[in-house]
Amino acid sequence: MYGEIIISINMVFNYAILSFASRMAKSQTTWKRLLVASFIGAFPVTLFPNSPIAIVIAFLGMVVCAFGVSFTAWKGPSLIVLIGALFAGGVLTVFTDRFMFSDARVTVFVCALLAYISLYLLKTKWLDVRIARQMSSYSYASVLSIWERTTTIQVFIDTGNRCIEPLTGEAVHFVSFKAVESIIPKELIEPLHTWNTKDMHQLSKIPKKYQKNARLIRLQTVQGASWAVGFKFDQWVIGKGSELPTGYIVLTKEDNRYPEGAAAILHASALESLTEERGTDHVA
Repeated sequence: MYGEIIISINMVFNYAILSFASRMAKSQTTWKRLLVASFIGAFPVTLFPNSPIAIVIAFLGMVVCAFGVSFTAWKGPSLIVLIGALFAGGVLTVFTDRFMFSDARVTVFVCALLAYISLYLLKTKWLDVRIARQMSSYSYASVLSIWERTTTIQVFIDTGNRCIEPLTGEAVHFVSFKAVESIIPKELIEPLHTWNTKDMHQLSKIPKKYQKNARLIRLQTVQGASWAVGFKFDQWVIGKGSELPTGYIVLTKEDNRYPEGAAAILHASALESLTEERGTDHVA
C-alpha cells in the first residue's frame, strides 16, 4: 500500500510538472500522453529511489513520451521540467517530511494541491520576468535634435501610444521636461511652465520664433481631455542609427511613471523604423 501511495504522489507531481512545461513551452501534447509520461517517470524512481541511473532513465522516458522522440521537440520543455521539478519538489519535500496523512487519498490530494499551487506561483513570476524582458527590448538610447540643439536621452517605445498631430497625421512622442530642460530655449520655459492643460490655448502664448514648428495637441486620457503644445523636432536617431520620421514632441512634467527609466515615450510607429533598420543589417 505504501508503494502505491508513493507512485501516486510521484505521478501527480510528474503530471503537474509536465502540464506546467507544456503550457510554458506552448506544446500541443494531450493530457492522456502527459498521464502516461507521468507514470513512466514515477515507476522507476519508486522501485529504485536511490539510483541515479533510474532517475535519469525516468526523466528521459518521461519527457520523450510527453513531447516526442525528436531531440528538438523535447529539449526546450525538458529544461522547464527541471526548473519546475526543483521548485515544486522542494515544496513537497518539506511537506512530506513533516506531514503524512493516514488516508492515502488525502495525502495524494494535498500533494497535488501543493504542487499545482507552487507551480502556479512559479508561472506567475516567470511571466513577470518575460514581460519585463520584453519591455526592456523596447528601450533604447537616442539622440534628439530640436531647437538647433542636441541631447541624448533614453527612450521607450510604447505600442499603446497612437497619438498623432491631427492636421498632418504625424506621430506625437512624449518627453520628460526635466530630461530636455537644459536645451529648451529660455523664451519657452516660462510659457511652458504656465501652460494650463485644461484650457485650449492659442499659440500666441508661444514666442513667435517657435510658433512655426508648434501645434496644439489634444490629449484624451482616463482623467479626461487636455491640451498640450507639440514641437516638431529636427531629427531623432534611436538605437544603432534608426532615424524616426518627422513628428512632434510633447513635454510632460509628471514623468515618474515612464517605464524602464526612460525619459521619453515614443509613438508605436517607432517600431517600424527599427524593423526597417534591422532588415538591412545583413544585406551584403
